[in-house]
Amino acid sequence: MKTFQALVFLLLCLLYHCLYVQADDELPGGGQATPVEVITRPEGFHIELLRSAEKGEGSWISMTFDDRGRLILGRDKRGVVRLTLNEQRDSVDRLEVLEHTLKHCRGVLYAHDSLYVCATDSRGFYRLRDLDRDDQFEDVTLLKSMDYQSRFGHGTNQVVLGPDDMLYVINGNDVAIPEGMAENSPYRDPRDDHLLPEPRDAVDEVRVGHILRTEPDGQHWEVIAGGFRNQFDLAFNTDGEMFTYDADMEWDVGLPWYRPTRLNHVVSGGEYGWRWGTGKWPTYFADSLPTTLDTGLGSPTGMEFGTRSNFPLKYQQSLFMGDWQNGRILRVEVSPKGASYDCQYDVFLEGGALNVCDLMFGPDGAMYF
Repeated sequence: MKTFQALVFLLLCLLYHCLYVQADDELPGGGQATPVEVITRPEGFHIELLRSAEKGEGSWISMTFDDRGRLILGRDKRGVVRLTLNEQRDSVDRLEVLEHTLKHCRGVLYAHDSLYVCATDSRGFYRLRDLDRDDQFEDVTLLKSMDYQSRFGHGTNQVVLGPDDMLYVINGNDVAIPEGMAENSPYRDPRDDHLLPEPRDAVDEVRVGHILRTEPDGQHWEVIAGGFRNQFDLAFNTDGEMFTYDADMEWDVGLPWYRPTRLNHVVSGGEYGWRWGTGKWPTYFADSLPTTLDTGLGSPTGMEFGTRSNFPLKYQQSLFMGDWQNGRILRVEVSPKGASYDCQYDVFLEGGALNVCDLMFGPDGAMYF
């Protein structure tokens, strides 16, 4: 069988053991990558370890490609770095720091001649530009403040370029819907709908995960959909339909209102029913949209359709989703069904300690993760 040079492993993993032993003024790094030979994969696929973060280079948690095919990585503690690959794209020639102050850069996107950053612990969405054309991003502008109340890291997660060239910003349930949203936003004014206070619920609030849309300059904003727990990323298929991979509430396991990790087909104005504690909406609520695919326990991270890949056809038509907790990447077959989709999944890649934080297809058609 033909071998597909398809998978490039960057050790894009949270290195918690390093985070806790390093001094506060140092960045982690220097962890050992999962050996590629222990990562299970379909026949015909080849995996390469491109580079691991060395000591002081940080824990890499998000990625994007710029217009020259270079990798830009968001770091867990602070800052953004850029990797320049050699001509064969099988090794890294240069690593440089582009920005070193933004905290916990969960989302990065190069688009519209700009670098957009979701800096969770800086509580904002930023635009970086190279105004003097020296290949550095000296202009850093806050486009939108995000009211992030830290509990479990469910903050401003990723930013994705839509087929309409608009920016889609993904906020988890620790972020209040920001001020300045359009009054006619498709999704607005979520409530928990308890007629009386519920003493069994530990948190009395109605923050829910939501998806925002804005223009390249961040002047006008609207809320597209909401009612998620901690959806980390989103992906568009070739028809422009949007999908997100939402997290479960692990301490609800075994209770009647437990919701497994789930793939959702996201529609404009969609309400997906997540609320704190017992307040989660049942699937039979007429004004709530149900899950498209349940995947059990897990920790959803990056996702992308294989449309831009050099994979065989069935993989190009599949959706790939990272699961940090279980160290795997899932492949989902997405088939139209009525007004939505029917989905089935299998495990594409899996390996011990393969804590996938993000994945993307590069300009060469390979998957980077």
